[in-house]
Parts: sequence; structure tokens; C-alpha cells
Amino acid sequence: MKIVAVVGFSESGKTRLITRLIGEFKKRGLRTSAVKRCSHGFSLDTEGKDTADFTRAGADGVAMVSPEGWAALSKSPVADVPALAGRLFPDADVVLVEGGKEAAGLPRIEVLRAGLSEVLVSRPDELLAVVADFPLPDGFPVPIFKPEETAEICDLILRLEEGNMADIKLEVDGREVNLNPFVRTFIERTVLGMVTSLSGIDPEPKRIELVIDRKEAGAKPR
Repeated sequence: MKIVAVVGFSESGKTRLITRLIGEFKKRGLRTSAVKRCSHGFSLDTEGKDTADFTRAGADGVAMVSPEGWAALSKSPVADVPALAGRLFPDADVVLVEGGKEAAGLPRIEVLRAGLSEVLVSRPDELLAVVADFPLPDGFPVPIFKPEETAEICDLILRLEEGNMADIKLEVDGREVNLNPFVRTFIERTVLGMVTSLSGIDPEPKRIELVIDRKEAGAKPR
């Protein structure tokens, strides 16, 4: 799974670019999903509907399911966008995140627009590329694309390395389960966070072994 944030000021063209990228990836037969970061919050509950009643009653999460699809709303804050993407879209080849200037660890494509946003807000080491509708000076530290160069931007995203991930092996009843890269990352971060919060544990452990042995009810301990 490749996951990239497309960042920039409002009206800079982020949504238009992501829409074009989705179309290009789908033409190539790639499973593509999108995440919209809403810095000012959002609500899927419509007053007078059952879901609004559930939320008002104190539900921590509400889901809606229909033959056409599903949607879910959780009150839990999200800091780790890659882990969330791995949970929501485990089969995706590409996930595009609109916004996310404050989400650490995501490679970013920043969109610049003449007369609106002509100065970068991202650090050079955070950037994968810049998309601009006006000429930028020579010697820029990352590739520069025009908004219409959709295919070239997709090529760059697909060349992204998955990154160095821990070697994680999951077996269920003796059968090894294949884990995609972002599920592996999610498991690593979750287990590492829990383990290192314990007293006396090295904050940078090299190897962690976790065995969950769910014995049948009434079975004697081995």
C-alpha cells in the first residue's frame, strides 16, 4: 500500500488533483481509496435520524450499513493516519489523504497555485513532490509537476518504497496469515506502544514475542 498526503491551502486544487489521480490509478487497475482530513470537524448525523439519536445517547461509535456500502463515525481522535488507512482499506493499493499538514510521517505532495499559495508550507524533507500552475525556480529540492501531469505523478507515487518494517509473523491455529505492509505497521506500533508503557521495559526493544493461547473452556493448563 502506498499512502500519500496531498496538502495545500484551501482552493489550491487539492481535491481536483486527487480526483484526477484516482481516475488514473483506476485506469491502471489499482485499488484506490481516499481520506479527507477535516481540521474543523464534521458530522454524519442528521437531526431527527436514528444515528443522531444514538450519538446523543452517548454511543462512542455509530455505523450505517446498506446493500450499497457502509459508513462509520467514531468519537475517537485519530493521530496515526497510516494505521487507520490500513484498518479501513486493507486491500487498497493506494490511499490518498487530502490535507494532513500536521500528520507526521506521511510523504506529501504540496499543491501551489498562482496568486493564492506560492510559498511552501512543508519542509523539504517532508515533500515527495510539488504541483504548481506557475514556474518555480531552478534547483528545487523535489520534482515539480504541472496539475495536468497526472500520469507522471502516479508513476512517482508508485515508485515509493514501503519503508523499513519489522519482520512480523502471524499464525492462527498453525496457519500463517499474510499481512499487507500497513497492517504490519499497525500491529508493530500498537504492540510496541503497549509494551514500552510497562515499567522496566527497554524503550527500544529489538524483539517482542506475543503468544495468545486461547484454550478451550475447562482445559487443564499445560
